[in-house]
Amino acid sequence: MQIMKEALVVMAKAPVEGTVKTRLIAALGAEKATELYVAFLSDTFAMMEDVRDELEAEAEEADADYTFSIVLNYTPEGEEEAFERVEREGSLMIPQRGDTLGERIHHCFEDLFAAGYESVVVIGADSPTLPGEYLLDAFDALEDDQTAVVGPTKDGGYYLIGLRRLHAQLFTDIPWSTDQVLAATQQRAHEAGVKIVLLPEWHDVDTPEDLEQLRRELEHDRNAAPFTRAFFKKN
Repeated sequence: MQIMKEALVVMAKAPVEGTVKTRLIAALGAEKATELYVAFLSDTFAMMEDVRDELEAEAEEADADYTFSIVLNYTPEGEEEAFERVEREGSLMIPQRGDTLGERIHHCFEDLFAAGYESVVVIGADSPTLPGEYLLDAFDALEDDQTAVVGPTKDGGYYLIGLRRLHAQLFTDIPWSTDQVLAATQQRAHEAGVKIVLLPEWHDVDTPEDLEQLRRELEHDRNAAPFTRAFFKKN
């Protein structure tokens, strides 16, 4: 019997001081910005592990042959030891390939589909309070090879993209790091005959204003992002 294989991927930079959360360095300093990024990654992995546990429990209850992998798609190659600071149970580690963000996302999907994964969902490491329910919904939304699931951000980008088959057009001629990323991705999908399923909007944390919003969010939700909450308590 064929085993169904699904993968949940976080694309992340190695937490090396001075290279991560650079827009927060002026406010926090390089050391604290790196510490914050480690907290973001730890919260992200905790959420991914919860999603894995739920999907594996569902598969066991249905008596299905099922493999679910948590994947760290990282850069730069050679800085693997930096991730030892991150709290995680373990994951596949695959180095990023490509010069642009579009190339790196493209190759991430390409590598995992080549390894036999049927559904692949990719997220970033800048949304430590992202609800795990959105990830479960993402896998549910991937009904066929002509569907893409996208989680939009408030700044016109996206925090998640999931596919069952590589559609290179979705990562070609996209104005990355602008407020037109989502719109351009939707246009490429339309041109390729790919159906886009949108998840609820969420937010990345990149700027000092984003960080203050996150601090207020955690004051109201005392169960979210425990590693990031611990960072705020110390700082």
